[in-house]
Amino acid sequence: MKFQIRLQRYNFFSDITNFFVFLQKKYLAMIQRKQTIFLILAILSFALLFRFPFASFELGTVGTCYIGILGLTNLDGFTGYNYMFIIMQILTTLFMSLTGVAIFMYKNRQLQIRLCALSLLINALLIGTMFFTASMVTKAISLEVAPAISYLWMTYIPMVTLLSVRFAIRAIRKDEAMVKSLNRLR
Repeated sequence: MKFQIRLQRYNFFSDITNFFVFLQKKYLAMIQRKQTIFLILAILSFALLFRFPFASFELGTVGTCYIGILGLTNLDGFTGYNYMFIIMQILTTLFMSLTGVAIFMYKNRQLQIRLCALSLLINALLIGTMFFTASMVTKAISLEVAPAISYLWMTYIPMVTLLSVRFAIRAIRKDEAMVKSLNRLR
């Protein structure tokens, strides 16, 4: 009796293909759901807050000063109200983290709804903090007349994400209702 040993060539591309097939079966089917698209849109739009300022004001000789999540730009020596910028950074990071976790909780829809509702609350807190910070920064500058604040387009991003997360909650509830109706038919 002869033993035959067959050596197979290692095919790197078949392993890559198998990996992507696994991802498609496991995770990419989840991305086709409407609520996932809404939540990803909310995360990406909130990430823009770290890059662009949300308000500006004119300051005589210095020029235009910009207020963003990360602090003031074009203003030297400002040290007051720094804790508000830290609070805004924490709220933004917390919102993005909760929304990211909610995306991967697609098998537990009730928990996904709760996480989205909590992220809505954090989003509302961030909106209030943004307006409060902008008003306090201009009041903290010691001038005879407080400079007028002009809110930039990034001010509206948290309001758009409120709608996006709300639409995601609605889509999650529709999925839950569909699953319950299918369970009743069994």
